[in-house]
Amino acid sequence: MSAHNEMNEALAVLTDKLRSLNDLVAANQFMVEALAQQGEALKQMDASGSKDMLRRQARARFNPDTGTAPNAAVLAVLEEVLGRQQQSAEIIPFPVRA
Repeated sequence: MSAHNEMNEALAVLTDKLRSLNDLVAANQFMVEALAQQGEALKQMDASGSKDMLRRQARARFNPDTGTAPNAAVLAVLEEVLGRQQQSAEIIPFPVRA
């Protein structure tokens, strides 16, 4: 039974990692779509204004209670990235292998 338990634990870890990767993909897709559709408007704004606009749009789409595509995990990724004090909104880097 121990091999079975170890396999279940490994599968659970893999499932969590796949969910995290899926959340990053969805967050990046949101950013790419926003840049493609609103790139010129975003370029006209300062960094703070563009990040605020993207955060409002992310909340409207991913808010777990009121969003058009509710997803709390994706919203958390975007809130974290767009809340940083960097100069511009960027595509979210995928984690590097250790």
